Amino acid sequence: MSMGMPGFDPRHSLGGAIERLRSRWGWFVAYGALCLVFGVAALAMAEVSTAAVVLFVAFMLILAGGFEIVMGFNTRDWPSFFLWVMSGLFYLVFGAFALARPTVAAAVLTAVVGVGFLLAGVVRIWLGFKLPAGPKAFVIFAGAITTLLGVLILAGWPGNTMVVLGVLFGIDLVFYGASWIALGLKLRP
Repeated sequence: MSMGMPGFDPRHSLGGAIERLRSRWGWFVAYGALCLVFGVAALAMAEVSTAAVVLFVAFMLILAGGFEIVMGFNTRDWPSFFLWVMSGLFYLVFGAFALARPTVAAAVLTAVVGVGFLLAGVVRIWLGFKLPAGPKAFVIFAGAITTLLGVLILAGWPGNTMVVLGVLFGIDLVFYGASWIALGLKLRP
């Protein structure tokens, strides 16, 4: 929409939104720094971070299971009721299992992450070879790194069970925090 068009309000444009955020740049940097510190702490305490990730997943499974059961009881026909309730019960059982046996749950999640990285990496490499010349090398390289991570996770499994999830969580928080810091510094007047 151009500025000459009737009904255009510059306060509702992207530029207007960015200008309103400029005065709050410090909050973005502070939030990013906090995430970065938490990420470094998660990396330093990878076993504790892994346990926290498993507990979080367990609680989310239990919550989702409860909601699915409620959804099942709110359906009117038998097949939908049965499927919703069974799905909810599976979530509840898996969530309760993760709470009762967090080390085993961490091992299962670590294996799933390793297989997921391996498969995603292979698919990225395959897709990279299908691309035209432009970003082809970057996609293939990213696929190779992802495949290598999957192989490393699976090669160390189950011995690395109590480290992998915490390390991945910590790395994610570090990069997430760095991106918020970069955004805040970019907004600084």
